[in-house]
Amino acid sequence: MQTNSYEYRLFGRSKGRGKNNKISNDAIKIGVKNINPIQYNVIDIGSGYGESVLEFAKLYNRKNIIACEKYIDGINKIAENVRKESLNNVYTFHGNAHKFLDKYCSPKSISEVWILFPDPWPKKRHHKRRLVDVDLFYKLKNFLKNNGTVNIATDSKSYISEILKCIYEVKSDYIWINQNKKEWDYSNLNLPNTKYFQKALENGLNPMYLKLMKL
Repeated sequence: MQTNSYEYRLFGRSKGRGKNNKISNDAIKIGVKNINPIQYNVIDIGSGYGESVLEFAKLYNRKNIIACEKYIDGINKIAENVRKESLNNVYTFHGNAHKFLDKYCSPKSISEVWILFPDPWPKKRHHKRRLVDVDLFYKLKNFLKNNGTVNIATDSKSYISEILKCIYEVKSDYIWINQNKKEWDYSNLNLPNTKYFQKALENGLNPMYLKLMKL
């Protein structure tokens, strides 16, 4: 799979990030070394400053939480909070999600994938830059355990429409768990309270959540 021209697609939102170019000692200490397929591994793609990562780590203290984030500021902030809160089940990967999967993950080694509020790239000419597409679902299929899940949230209606088309295309490989629209409302679910979730609410948007399970 070619990734060079679209590496920017594989993270969370890019706006508002700092330009720190040095990974902190805290981040080095918790950098991912390997993924044990026997363990329960939760991958958070586009973790930003790690609000969701910290919530997952506290909620699932016996599961491995791996934050995959392009921006060093985000990685450093996650590592700082992990140290402050004495969490021992969080690991970080600085870089491209495809590279992470190819380098550290073996087939059927991932239990859950979370992609919360990826950059919606609202202009139509930029839609090809969006993270979630059919290729991503097929890529994740190789690494998800049987009954592993992909969890996605966005506040963009056009993005949801695209994702629904993807779900139809991959229906032989995944089951769409929350088909009832009442279960789409991110606000009414016990899900991470992230920066972009709050921004969506402030802008009068209704964030939506979709959950798929690998067959």
